[in-house]
Amino acid sequence: MARRHVEIIQQPFRPKLSGLDDIGSSLITLTIDLDIFRGNLRTILDYVSPARVIAVLKANAYGFGIAGLVPVLNEFEHVSAGVANADEALELRSLGYDGRIILLGYTHPKNYYQIMHSGCELCAYRPENVPRLAEAAAVLEHNLRLHVKVNTGMNRLGVSVAELRDFIRLIQQYPQLTVVGLFTHLANGGEPEEDSNISQTNRFSEAIEIAISELNYRPECHVANSGAVINFPDIYLDSVRVGALCYGYHPPGELPDDIGIPVQACFRLASEVIDTHRLTAGEGVSYSLTWKAKRPTTVATIPLGFADGYFRDLSNRAAVLINGRRCPLVGNITMDYCIADVGDDEIQVGDEAVFVGRQGAEEIRLEEVAEFSGEAVIYQLSCCWGRRIRRVYVGD
Repeated sequence: MARRHVEIIQQPFRPKLSGLDDIGSSLITLTIDLDIFRGNLRTILDYVSPARVIAVLKANAYGFGIAGLVPVLNEFEHVSAGVANADEALELRSLGYDGRIILLGYTHPKNYYQIMHSGCELCAYRPENVPRLAEAAAVLEHNLRLHVKVNTGMNRLGVSVAELRDFIRLIQQYPQLTVVGLFTHLANGGEPEEDSNISQTNRFSEAIEIAISELNYRPECHVANSGAVINFPDIYLDSVRVGALCYGYHPPGELPDDIGIPVQACFRLASEVIDTHRLTAGEGVSYSLTWKAKRPTTVATIPLGFADGYFRDLSNRAAVLINGRRCPLVGNITMDYCIADVGDDEIQVGDEAVFVGRQGAEEIRLEEVAEFSGEAVIYQLSCCWGRRIRRVYVGD
């Protein structure tokens, strides 16, 4: 039977309804100021110099959108990119990032050929994977640069200090493989009084000595994350890995009042009022009516819910800025909406509602939202901001 050729022509969607335009219908906007982001990177570079910076860009740049940040990242010769897995590395390269990419986490053998084409540097710590890495590198006629991850006490990933010497010798059996880095991860970098920081850094110092004795050169050594950059300037070594500080918020932990690194939040999360209701005393709102008005008041409905990464745990705890005033969120946060008690204020549909950032003289910081949510760490919040939130980039 002869096959028929069918040509499918997709007509462009032209919305006719008022209010819809070519940037989409979502009213939730995460605005990232690229000038502030750029300034944060420069500030961190100056602060940790002569150490270099590995900007941690995993989880879609902590939720801020890696695609919009690439042009700024390409400006910095002494800033490398750190990612968690192969997909993130390949996405970053496909977006036009031409700097060094270090894959800091586990890479499955099925991704070896693909990831080597991208020119990334890989993390290594499992002996059984070394021959596979060498085989892939040989087939591709590629010299693979490796960062050996050392387990100094976090017990998540890494080769033990006791096994490090044999592991490096195994790598050296393959001319396609070169050790260029050595790193570990602190379990309590944000807690300056924790004894584990001392024990882990001591073990890593031992690991550095082993590596130098086996390699006859010093690889790039990195241990400090954002918390350790603030608390432990004596362990910057050759490079530091910073995530939260790039975006202008502080990592969790016991940090000094003056952290010494004047970074600024480069983002603002906002939506807008889409409905209002006047309540009498005793009336409630949202599922389960967990909040009831104690007096006559007005409530405003705002599109931002737990499907967007605004946790249900923030119900009856967090606040939003409307017309320059803090308004408490009341009732249970739902999948798509939350509700604010605006009292007797004159609120109109379309009024801006700021969940993180400044409006007028008031500001809500992401650290504050994390406190409202109870157990959530700060970057848990931004990493969970969903794709319904439009990322908008301003500045140069």
